[in-house]
Amino acid sequence: MDSMLANSLSRHAIGRFIITSLIVWPMLGVYLWINQHQPSPPQVVQMPTWMPFWPITIVLYWGLLLVTWLLPMAIRDAERFQKCLWSMVLAWMLIVPWWLVIPTTLPRPALPTDLWAGLFSRLWALDLPNNITPCAHGVGPIVIAWFLGQDRPAWRWSLMGMLLLGLPSISLIWQHRPQDILLGTIAAILAILCVERLPDKITPQRNRRSDSAIG
Repeated sequence: MDSMLANSLSRHAIGRFIITSLIVWPMLGVYLWINQHQPSPPQVVQMPTWMPFWPITIVLYWGLLLVTWLLPMAIRDAERFQKCLWSMVLAWMLIVPWWLVIPTTLPRPALPTDLWAGLFSRLWALDLPNNITPCAHGVGPIVIAWFLGQDRPAWRWSLMGMLLLGLPSISLIWQHRPQDILLGTIAAILAILCVERLPDKITPQRNRRSDSAIG
């Protein structure tokens, strides 16, 4: 995308929504394609025996998906918004090769029969138990929490609570193991550090005079 157009769109909520959608949904598409077309027979990994299966936390899990798609719109600063998206893309690029080189799969428990059965049946029909290591599901929320917390300091405690409640749900519904989430978190942190340390290379410089006025 042309840098001038990206800068212009980044200054408005609808523009930020368009840019985020153009990045997040193709990344999800790549994930699902690899998920359903494994390059080689995946290595079977096991969930730690101490990890419970709590179907109710699927609500938090789905919430993390919406966070990755919608919450970047709340970043008012155009340059910070672009850094957020660059960080997500960079973290994604660190994770995807692992799925291709060392594919993994995780046996799932029986499908719940209670209130959550419908949500699980749809999720498990679409998202096969592959691409386990590393976990990319928490990358978006972690990156967004960092940049949005800088943009809106009053939100920091809420963002921290979002991560503390949301990230464990990935394991509590047996989508990924805790160590897979940790590896994804490391990828997100490395991407943030890279983008923050190389602002001139990653994002275009701009005049900051209108930062506080961006809606």
